[in-house]
Amino acid sequence: MGRTPLDAPERRQEVFAAVLALLAEVGYARFNMDLVAARARASKSSLYQRWPSKARLITDALRATPPVLAQPDEGSFAEDVRQILRAWGGPAPFDAAGVFLGLLEGGRQDAGLAGLREEHVDRVCAAHLQVAVDRAKARGELPAELNSRVLITALISTFVLMSEQRGVIDDLVDGLLRPLIG
Repeated sequence: MGRTPLDAPERRQEVFAAVLALLAEVGYARFNMDLVAARARASKSSLYQRWPSKARLITDALRATPPVLAQPDEGSFAEDVRQILRAWGGPAPFDAAGVFLGLLEGGRQDAGLAGLREEHVDRVCAAHLQVAVDRAKARGELPAELNSRVLITALISTFVLMSEQRGVIDDLVDGLLRPLIG
């Protein structure tokens, strides 16, 4: 009995899950079709027939697997951020921080991946935090003139770079945000 063809949606999702897990685990430089073929139990030639490069495969995997994130409203900016970061670090279709780091590395070699990282982070992560920032400004928790882009970039970057550390979310919220916002 043969394998389900890669054209089948459920089989494609298996491949994409393997792609994102591998990107998070090994990074862009060590990511290759041999690893994907082994993880997804597919032939390398079948992969190359559909995706002529690792960048195309990663791009398609990310676009096919967007994270779905709730938008909490906990009544305070600090608690909104805490819940957003917990959602990012919680069970998801893929390791968001690891994938982000893989895209950051790959973006240095491939402008298309750099654009994908910007689109993915802007669309999913930054927009998610922007809602919380706008609400906090409306409540008077944050000054109206605060540069939202810088704050959001700092939160995302710190979370991604420190995501493996235990307690990083509480450290960010309680050790950084609360003292800043009073």
